Amino acid sequence: MAQPLSQINLWKKQSIMAVTDDQVATLRAQLAGRPAKHHRQVRRPDPSEAGAGYSALISAAFFEAARRRFVRNGWPAEDGEVADFVASARGRSKRAIDVIVPGVAERVINHAIGKLPLEANDDIDPNVATRVKTLLLAALVGDEQFSDAKLDRFMTRARELADESLR
Repeated sequence: MAQPLSQINLWKKQSIMAVTDDQVATLRAQLAGRPAKHHRQVRRPDPSEAGAGYSALISAAFFEAARRRFVRNGWPAEDGEVADFVASARGRSKRAIDVIVPGVAERVINHAIGKLPLEANDDIDPNVATRVKTLLLAALVGDEQFSDAKLDRFMTRARELADESLR
């Protein structure tokens, strides 16, 4: 049986800078469906901070969105529900079909919702995991149909989680 989320360590601790406003604006633009603004922002981050901070923000937002979708009353969803979502997310675009590898997607979701330990994804290339999480995150947020105010609150929570993971 899966552990309640309150007992799960979701991140390996790192010691780097906090997430920047530009990184939050970049991810928010993507999640709001503003690709032109997202692409402009992607070119702007400070190279010394861009990789780790932005990756932490994507992971934090993904964990938050996955928990909202797949955890009820502290318990994770069944495997079939996760697999159905992954299939749906893959069917949303040609890029999603190419990027979202079903086994990887299901593992990163199951880790996020507490069904797998942190080490379960050690054999997944970090770049692949980030690309998969990014597209799954877009699908999760798209399904939520957040208003601008709700998306802002979601991004604030994701930033808090990312900053916590970077301490």
